[in-house]
Amino acid sequence: MITFTDGQLVLIPGFVVLIPAAPIAVWIWRRRADRLWRLMALLALVHITLVVALTIFPIPIGGQDFYRETRGMSEDNIVPFATIVGQIRHLSPNTIRQLFGNLVALAPLGIYGPCLWPALRDWRRFVVVAVAFGVGIEVCQYAGSLLEDFTYRVTDVDDAIMNASGAIAAFFVWRFIQRRHLLERWLLPTPEPAGDPGAR
Repeated sequence: MITFTDGQLVLIPGFVVLIPAAPIAVWIWRRRADRLWRLMALLALVHITLVVALTIFPIPIGGQDFYRETRGMSEDNIVPFATIVGQIRHLSPNTIRQLFGNLVALAPLGIYGPCLWPALRDWRRFVVVAVAFGVGIEVCQYAGSLLEDFTYRVTDVDDAIMNASGAIAAFFVWRFIQRRHLLERWLLPTPEPAGDPGAR
């Protein structure tokens, strides 16, 4: 098995998620469906693969004892907006990167979700799914810390808030673009008006 070390930990790297993702991508590409569905399905696959690789992996499989003794279960936040307010008060390139990263992490869901699952075209249902997705990531990270018996991935309710907010914002922006046919206007050049045949 391919592993690497970080400090005392022996870890399984995130790129292992490509192993199941590759055949799924082939199946999507070969499926008899319209081009838009395949495009959105591939976007969903890429997005979910990246989310899993970046939020769940790497996974420790050795060397946890040192961190169980020195770190334990700590640093988690269950107070809404506590982390966000702290980051805004102490803005730096690092905190801006964290805020922006959390905001865009689930944004693609607002694009492919309503296309692949028509029920999500109702904004109320989409909000529920976006919140559940954001909370689900934090729950998985906390479950992983419980299994490891130390805080490997910090669980923060504000991450879920930012993740869901970004997805919801993307949903409404994408719907606005679709309703105004802005994408077609951007991609298809406007034909130039024909010259006056009498002007010679």
